[in-house]
Amino acid sequence: MSHRSRRTRLVLVALAVLTLMGAVATGASAFVLLQLGRIERHELADVLTSAPRQPVTAADVVIDQPISIAANPDSETAVGDERNSEVTRGDGITSVVDSNSPTDSLDAVDLSAGEPVLPGGSTGENYLLVGTDSTLGLAPDDPLRNGHSDFSRLADVIMVIRLRDDGTAAMMSIPRDLAAEIAGTSDIAGTGVVAKINSAYNRDTTTAARAARLIDTVENNLGITLQHYIEVDFQAFLRLVDAVGGVTMSFDRPLRDQLKEDATDPADSRSGFFTPAGTHRLDGRQALAYVRSRHLEAQSDDGTWQRYGAWNDLARNDRQRAFMRIAAGQVAPALFANPLKLLSVLDIAADHVSTSDTLGTVSDGRRLASEFSGIDFDADVEDYKLRLVDVHEPVRWSLGLDPERAEHNQRVLDVFAGIGWDDIVESRVTVQVTGTGRHRLAAELAEIGFDAQAAGAMPEGISEPPGTTVVYLAPVGRLAAGLLASHLLPVPEFAGYAELDATTVILHIGDEPPRTDPGYRRVDVPAAEQLVP
Repeated sequence: MSHRSRRTRLVLVALAVLTLMGAVATGASAFVLLQLGRIERHELADVLTSAPRQPVTAADVVIDQPISIAANPDSETAVGDERNSEVTRGDGITSVVDSNSPTDSLDAVDLSAGEPVLPGGSTGENYLLVGTDSTLGLAPDDPLRNGHSDFSRLADVIMVIRLRDDGTAAMMSIPRDLAAEIAGTSDIAGTGVVAKINSAYNRDTTTAARAARLIDTVENNLGITLQHYIEVDFQAFLRLVDAVGGVTMSFDRPLRDQLKEDATDPADSRSGFFTPAGTHRLDGRQALAYVRSRHLEAQSDDGTWQRYGAWNDLARNDRQRAFMRIAAGQVAPALFANPLKLLSVLDIAADHVSTSDTLGTVSDGRRLASEFSGIDFDADVEDYKLRLVDVHEPVRWSLGLDPERAEHNQRVLDVFAGIGWDDIVESRVTVQVTGTGRHRLAAELAEIGFDAQAAGAMPEGISEPPGTTVVYLAPVGRLAAGLLASHLLPVPEFAGYAELDATTVILHIGDEPPRTDPGYRRVDVPAAEQLVP
C-alpha cells in the first residue's frame, strides 16, 4: 500500500471519530494496540465490492499532455517475455506499446492517434458509515429515548465517504427515508420490497447480517460500490464529544427542538435540544440532540417560537455534515496533541465502534497521529447531496428522486465512482448521428454509453455533407469530440460548427461507415482555431 493510500484511509478514520461515525486514532504503546484490537470486525469482505478501476475520461484520450514510459511487469497487458510496456501520463492513464519496436528512448516511441488507452488503477475507496439509534445506556427519562426502545436497531445516519489517493475526500448523506428496493426481499409480484432504505438494517438479528443487507441495498439502488463499513451507536457519539471537551458552535437566535407536548402527532420523537443565541460549547448530549433534531424552532423577537428551516430528513442530513466539518476542524489538532484525550477516544472506539474485516484498524491507526494533522477539512473535503422530493402515497410515505433533477443526482453518484464533477464521459455527451446507417451507429454508440440519437437532415450551415465521416464540434467541444472519436475506427475527420455546445457533437457518416469499439484510443483533435466550418 502506498504512503498516499495509507494517508487517505486514515482520513476516513479521523472523520469518523470526530462525528457520528466514530473510528480510531493511536500512538505506539501496547495499551493503544490492545484497545484497537478490541474493535469488533465483521466478516463482510465477500459482501463489499472491490474498488473499480479509474474510469477513462475525455481528458485521458485527447492528445495534449506530456507522457512518460516505464515497463510494468505487473500490468495486465504484460506477457511472458515482458514485450508489452505501458506508457503512463501524468494523470495515471496508460497506453500499451510494444517494447520490441525499434526504439529505446521516449522520443522514439510512436504515440500517434489511435494508440489504445487503458483505465488506470483505483484512485479511491468508498466507506459506508452508519450511525445506529440504539438507546442502551441512556437514562429512562432522557428525551433522546423518545420514539425508541432498547430493542430497536435502526440505521439513523447513513453516509458514504470517498477517500482519494490525492488526500482529498468526498462525503454524501443517504437520507434514511429514501425509497429503495430492499436487498434480499420479494413482494407478491416477485420484485424487491420497496421501503425506506434504513429499514434494510432492521430485518436481521446480527450486526453482520444487518450490515450486509444494507450494503447490498445501497449498492443496488445507487449504483455505487462500497469497499469498507464502519458502524457506531448513540453512546459512542455522546462519549466522543465529551472526551474531546465539546464542540463550539454559534447560533444567531435561540433554537429548540419542538416540545413533545406541542407535537401534533404524539408518536413523533423530540430530541430535547435547546440553545440560547450566541457562541456555545456543546457537550456530547447537546451535540447529539442537535444533529438528531427533526423539528427545529427559532425564537422570534416577540418571544414566540416558529418553525426553523425544513422539518425533514434532508435538513437533518445537512446539519450532520456541517457539524462533521466543524467538529473535525476544531478537535483534530487538540486530539493529537493530548495523549490523555487520545487514549480516552481509543477506549470509546473499542467499546462502541465496529468495522468490516476489510479495515486494518491497528496498522492504519498507528500512522494516524503523525499523518492526519495536516488535513484541511474546508479545502480537502467535498460535500455532496442528492436532490430529492417528498413523495406521498396512500399506503406509505417516503422520499423519492426528483426526475427533473436526475442529471444532478447522477453527477453526485458519479463522484463516488471516481468521475469528477466536470469530467467529460460518455453519458454526458450528446451525439447527433446523420447519414446512411445512422440508426445502427446511434444504437451502437448508445450501447457504449453516449446519449446518441439518429438525426434527420444536416443542420443549417452545413449545406453539403461530405463523403467522408466527420465529427462536427464547437470550439469548446474538443474533449467531447475526442471522446467520441476514440471509439471510432478509423479515426474520423473534424470540422467546426459554432452552434453546438461543449458536450454536443454531430457525427456525419460518410460513404464507408466507421466501426465502433467500446475500448479507447488516443485521438489528436485540432485546436479551435484550426477547425474549418
